[in-house]
Amino acid sequence: MDKLPNEKIASGTIRRQRVSAIWLVPIMAILATAWLGYRVVSERGPRIEISFQSAEGLEVGKTKIKHRDIELGVVETLVPNEGLSSVTIGARMNRYAEPHLKTGTKFWVVRPRLSAEGISGLGTIFSGSYIEMSPGNGEAARKFSALEDPPVVEADVPGTNFVLRAKRAGSISQGAPVSHHGVKVGEVLEFQLSPDTGESTIRIFIRAPHDHLVHEGTRFWNASGITVELASEGLKLRTESLQSILTGGITFDVPVGGEPGPIARQDSSFTLYADQERAKEALYTSKIPFLINLIGSAQGLNVGSEVRMRGIRVGEITDLRMELDVATQEFFIPAVIEIEPQRIKPRNIQAMPEDVHSGAFQQAAYGIFDILIAKGLRARVASGSLLTGQKYISLDFVPNARPVKPTTKEKYPAIPMVESVDLDAVMKSADDVLTGLVTTVSTLNSLIGSPEMARSLKSLDRTLASVDHAAAGASKEVGPLLVALKSATISADAAIKEAATTLKETGQILAGDGMSNNSASSLLSELRQSAHSLHVLVDYLEKNPSSVVWGKPKGTR
Repeated sequence: MDKLPNEKIASGTIRRQRVSAIWLVPIMAILATAWLGYRVVSERGPRIEISFQSAEGLEVGKTKIKHRDIELGVVETLVPNEGLSSVTIGARMNRYAEPHLKTGTKFWVVRPRLSAEGISGLGTIFSGSYIEMSPGNGEAARKFSALEDPPVVEADVPGTNFVLRAKRAGSISQGAPVSHHGVKVGEVLEFQLSPDTGESTIRIFIRAPHDHLVHEGTRFWNASGITVELASEGLKLRTESLQSILTGGITFDVPVGGEPGPIARQDSSFTLYADQERAKEALYTSKIPFLINLIGSAQGLNVGSEVRMRGIRVGEITDLRMELDVATQEFFIPAVIEIEPQRIKPRNIQAMPEDVHSGAFQQAAYGIFDILIAKGLRARVASGSLLTGQKYISLDFVPNARPVKPTTKEKYPAIPMVESVDLDAVMKSADDVLTGLVTTVSTLNSLIGSPEMARSLKSLDRTLASVDHAAAGASKEVGPLLVALKSATISADAAIKEAATTLKETGQILAGDGMSNNSASSLLSELRQSAHSLHVLVDYLEKNPSSVVWGKPKGTR
């Protein structure tokens, strides 16, 4: 029989019940679970929604949300929107991300990408895609729209944003480089096209400290790809870096002769010019129009053709058209040119008005040109390039130029035109000469082919035949005559010698009789001259036997 409890007490033996150690395991599990639950609850952040165009690479419970490889949340739900055009994910963020969930916060999917900048996101090939978060500024937010492409520049990079406006964006794309003196200092953030004006708005970012290179007088121009231009000087070829060729690019600088001005502020607006030349031309903002009436053809000229004064560009053609005077049936080619007076710095004159856009400045500039025109300033068309055929308007002084009276009928003051002296003008003169020569040759051909000319030639042929026959007969008779003349000459020489001997003897006799010796000498001299003349006659007849028939030609001695 078992002992009763009181018996156990009476016997002095007391046994205590102990808790088993096996209970420690569930207790520790409960405590750990409570601690983990507390940690989860304490670190748990808000739930957010992010709208994506595609759910490519996203998985519920696996895709993480990170910032610089720090985990900030995880995707919990993935729900397609109505129409299946997009998808909205629900993500649970932790408490570290809560202060940065604001309206300016950006999200995008990091996956392998190939672009002009290179290959990015290769690390996700093995780890899988994830969502990158870039903190922003603004008010607290819980709904966001994700970016399709990563932002060019993260928000915490120091630098300055600027806005460029252009009629054409060309080949510029997001991420295109912005360079200064060939060194990349920034990128294109984004660009938009205005539906109203068609103007492109381009936002760029320039990193510090290079953003201090941008002043109010800075000019930006498009440096995209390869630029080929046929100008009056010939073929121009310009190119930038390989990246600029592929993605486009923008370059900026303060043109030579320009004023830099103060450093540009955040979000300052600038004009984006098509190329460097147009950016330089933007320095000359004041333009005064003139009218010129072209002489002859306008071939080689167009709107934008240069106006040069002594070889230096001073303006361009802004309007070129053709007009017909119905009453006289004459064509006229008036052209409007704009002169940039800031290119011409006057000397020895009172100070020009400082405001180049004021009416006083334009009046002063017109007054200077009135003086130049009175001194002989004239306009003419000149050849800029024989290769391209392009021409330009040349302004220069013409000596002894006819004075002109200013006209008030036209909208703009006129600069008188003179004839061109280029190669085209020379070719035109040569063409006129050739036209006259062709007309003369045609007239001669008509004259030669006429019946009268044929009859005259036949008559001349008969006359020449008769002359040849007479000359042949005369030659037969001249031969014996020349032989006789030679014999007579020989006889005359012998006779003269005998006469000289006789006269010498006679002179001695006459001297004794007192007769004048001078008279005898004169007689002897005349005989010698007669003999010489006879010799000359015989020699001439030997050389010119036809003179017996035709006589001595005129002009011979």
